[in-house]
Amino acid sequence: MGSLNCTFMDRAFELAERGLNTTMPNPRVGCVIVNGGKIVGEGYHRRSGEDHAEVVAIKSAGEKARNGSMYVTLEPCCFKGKTGACTDEIIRSGISEVIVASRDPNPRVAGKGLLRLEEKGISVSTRKDLEKAIELNPGFFKRMTKGLPWVRVKIAKSLDGYIAMDSGESKWITGPKAREDGHRWRARSCCILTGSQTVRQDNPRLTARDGERILSNPIKVIVDPNLICEITSNVFAEGNAMLATVKTEESNKTKKIEAMRDRNINVIEFPTAESKSNRFSLKSLLAELAKQECNEVQVEAGPGLITSLSNEKVIDEFLVYQSPKILGSGLSLIDKIGEKNVLKKKGDWCYKSTCMIGEDIRMILRRSECGDCSFE
Repeated sequence: MGSLNCTFMDRAFELAERGLNTTMPNPRVGCVIVNGGKIVGEGYHRRSGEDHAEVVAIKSAGEKARNGSMYVTLEPCCFKGKTGACTDEIIRSGISEVIVASRDPNPRVAGKGLLRLEEKGISVSTRKDLEKAIELNPGFFKRMTKGLPWVRVKIAKSLDGYIAMDSGESKWITGPKAREDGHRWRARSCCILTGSQTVRQDNPRLTARDGERILSNPIKVIVDPNLICEITSNVFAEGNAMLATVKTEESNKTKKIEAMRDRNINVIEFPTAESKSNRFSLKSLLAELAKQECNEVQVEAGPGLITSLSNEKVIDEFLVYQSPKILGSGLSLIDKIGEKNVLKKKGDWCYKSTCMIGEDIRMILRRSECGDCSFE
């Protein structure tokens, strides 16, 4: 049986990664079809609205798909959306066996796809590749199971631990290779989340670029409780932008919101988190982003917003670039002033991977309960 050969599933994962920056809000999926011990068809999902990986592979294989084995990184869908159900195409192709790396967490599928194939006499099995499947689509899995996107906080810091000078200036702590790598992580994200102070101080575009070539244009989401951002800011000039603020009845703020909406800026108002507070729940904002089918959110912000996200315990991952530069003084990553016994507590985060990117070190950290603290 083809299911004994892991290299076919490995190839399916390689193919899936080709859609890393383009499939949102759909998951990244790769597929190969094997017949007579050889790959006769393969494909991956390129973007929402186009053929899914299974259909691309079936078209690639043609008649050679009949009586073959299909290896796919995620359970085939069994409902009609922007495209037809993949299970119908698999049944029509004459494939005799389907091996999946993981069941689909989407409640509309969630085992129903495999059951549909079994009912038609197709052999189905699930490999023990769940962790790999989740790593490929962390935001899709989290959105489907918890109603929240995967939150990745990107940080560039000095050797002595500062993310900016006392003035707020942070260009450029890291070298060009690290900045290029950060843009590649931006490109795979559905949206970039930042704060109003970052917009005012740095006036960033927040596009994902390779030099001047735009890799992708994620939604830019600005947390601006006090409505201090200017409509002319660069962040509003290219692509979709959303501004999250506190619900208000003040006439001057209402007029500014109307002016922003006239400029196609999506302003969303949230109630205050506490009485007499000028802040709103960031978890509520993330839940709204999930409703808008955002899978992965990359946070690029100052210590105020990062501290608030940390306090609400909504950060899933840190993407940290450490520079060999020493600033001497500056702004720290998270404000823990007033917190007692910090050194006696168990570490909140564990290292997932670490590597050199140019002259800087890149570290990826997950919560300590992630269960896998090994270096890759």
